[in-house]
Amino acid sequence: MIEKHIEIDGAKGRKISIDYRYTNCEKPLIPIIYVHGFKGFKDWGYSNSVANNFVENGFFYLKFNFSHNGVTKENPIDFVDLEAFGNNNYYLEFVELGLVIDWLVKENLPIDISKLSLIGHSRGGGITLLRTAQDKRIYKAITWASVCDFETRFPKDVSEWKTKGIEYIYNGRTEQMMPLYFQLYTSFYEYKELLDIPERCSEIKQKVLVIHGTNDPAVGIEEAHAICENVKNAQLEIIDNAGHTFGAMHPAKKYSLPTDLKRVVRLSIDFLV
Repeated sequence: MIEKHIEIDGAKGRKISIDYRYTNCEKPLIPIIYVHGFKGFKDWGYSNSVANNFVENGFFYLKFNFSHNGVTKENPIDFVDLEAFGNNNYYLEFVELGLVIDWLVKENLPIDISKLSLIGHSRGGGITLLRTAQDKRIYKAITWASVCDFETRFPKDVSEWKTKGIEYIYNGRTEQMMPLYFQLYTSFYEYKELLDIPERCSEIKQKVLVIHGTNDPAVGIEEAHAICENVKNAQLEIIDNAGHTFGAMHPAKKYSLPTDLKRVVRLSIDFLV
């Protein structure tokens, strides 16, 4: 297996960390870009095992860190840059996914770029849907436990957030209070037309696979149904009793994938071939 780690320029002068892997093959490989979610990063949990599973099945697999996700090159699995985390927003992530695609298209790699596919988890699923709606270079898209609407995730009353300029969200895994600056709210409405997932989903012409668990406490199963109502060519796969990460945890406890996550990978492979 060939594995590479690089950095490219991201938003606001920051870097996007990328790793990709593949095995040599006689014919060009189907490329996959994985888009992580909120409080996520490219090396979370079983991400490398997932990547290897796809590669073993004949895919080119790329994953990356959004430049403002809070981890750094020196600390790739710890939220050490909370200032960056607090200044992240949906628009920055939308732009940076486009930058990653731009980079991949220009590189001389053994891939069939006409089959470019995206996989997005949770908030990354929402970013994936938005990018798919307006980027003809994307052939297929897959969402894992994806949100269906960014606007509905804001609190109804933001007056205190606006006054203070900052709110905090607790990270139960790391026991950190993670900042969210009010710019997350204002930037959404500045680019609302672009970031309106329900509206943009109606414009998606590509095939989309929506995978969701019935026991997801973070993003309810109703959000998967909402995505499918708006995407014309959507296919829904429901995994009974699966949670938000399909049995995965961080750090990973073993190399082999949890049963639910293994099924997610298998469904995704079958959809892409």
